[in-house]
Amino acid sequence: MHDTRISEIEAIFVKAEQLRESGNTEEALQEYTKVVYFAPRHWPAYFHLGVLFGLSGHHELAVSLLHRSAALNPDNPVIKNHLSDFLMKLGRNDDALEFLKASWVLDSSYKNTPALSKIGTIYWERNLAKKAIHYFDLALEDYGVHGIQKEIEDTMHVSRWLRGLCRLSLGDYQAAWDDYESRVNVPGVFNLDLTGDKWSGQSLKGKTIFFAFEQRFGDFIQFIRFLPRLKAMGADIIVQVPIALMRQARHSIADVELISEADPIPDYDYHQLITSVPAVLNLSKEDVVKDTVAYLDVADQDKITDLPVRSDTFLKVGLVWAGQPDPDRSIPLTQYIPLLKHLPVSFFSFQLGERQNDLQNHAAGWLIHDLAPSISDFYDSSVLLKDMDLLITIDTAIAHQAGALGIPVWVMLRFFSDWRWETDRDDNIWYPSMRLFRQKYAGSWVDAGKQLELAFDKWVARSLKVKGIMLRDGS
Repeated sequence: MHDTRISEIEAIFVKAEQLRESGNTEEALQEYTKVVYFAPRHWPAYFHLGVLFGLSGHHELAVSLLHRSAALNPDNPVIKNHLSDFLMKLGRNDDALEFLKASWVLDSSYKNTPALSKIGTIYWERNLAKKAIHYFDLALEDYGVHGIQKEIEDTMHVSRWLRGLCRLSLGDYQAAWDDYESRVNVPGVFNLDLTGDKWSGQSLKGKTIFFAFEQRFGDFIQFIRFLPRLKAMGADIIVQVPIALMRQARHSIADVELISEADPIPDYDYHQLITSVPAVLNLSKEDVVKDTVAYLDVADQDKITDLPVRSDTFLKVGLVWAGQPDPDRSIPLTQYIPLLKHLPVSFFSFQLGERQNDLQNHAAGWLIHDLAPSISDFYDSSVLLKDMDLLITIDTAIAHQAGALGIPVWVMLRFFSDWRWETDRDDNIWYPSMRLFRQKYAGSWVDAGKQLELAFDKWVARSLKVKGIMLRDGS
């Protein structure tokens, strides 16, 4: 290429760089496009085009452009690292893993240690916790060797947190809690800015401790079981409660001051997150089992015994098929349709939100009585749940709620699920009344759905026998 043309192309590239650095993405894209038009082997322009398009949500295009850049500069670890990011967003983790490992081989300096963390994340999401821990260990060792650099400090906190989740999923609680606590340093994770001393195990006798709400409703329900232990240690307790759980908390938590998230925080001696209690107490898996008794309840006068049931039905089953904020945990309403064949069962929907409309949009929706109009908060649903023989749900807060109420609950779990459900069991130590139905393959509910249907057939027959009910056909 003529020297003049080369200098012109480089001038365009420099302009594109300046526009990108100033945040003018649209014009930068135009200039980078000019560069590759006139110089189709200009790998840095393809690289920046790929990254910018990827950051704007065009992940497929980003992968194609970064592939071009990598083909022109195959020994560049930075290209491979960014390429893996967008492959992961597309769910192409096998391909991403290949590029991450190649990236690490090409550059094992601290600037590329995030590659190890990403490899660990991929294995974690495959339920290969031990293999994931190995890579998180390597990443954290690398951070230690090179020193904690500001540009990768966030990745270090993420690596520790995910390593903790892996260990929790394996049931190795005491080895996990320190890492689990690093979540408060992860970007985007809620962290209430509180003044004063954080409780880290100091004596609570005669002291007031404030527990802040964190994470989600289900986490709150799961961890409030430990409050009686703290009362036994002599603490005066203040608990911050989400509005939707306030009535439930008032009926279930004794001798504790409850405040809403909107209330001013009273004076206290120590503060802590409610979800950090087992970490501070350094509880083992065996210790957690001591708190598995039902600890949510409703007042006797509020209990319902006159729900509308279809004629000749003797069992009441609640259904939930969608949750927020993670749509991957949701299932189609059609997954429950095979259960509706049982004449002796009345079905009730506890589904809230937009997916409540699935009942009206499906031909079989009329076979399920919609309870949503009767539910304004968790306490309302608890009152209704207490009248159910069984709840079948996806992994959302009502699963914790039913488990904490001691109600039989079956949970449909995606292949990669939360640490608290572990990985290879169909029961759960946190909630003895719970049974788990897992995806065999990521993204497919076929096997879990068939397992659910067969188990439900047996449950109906067994439950009717226990009630001493003989159907007209003699069964």
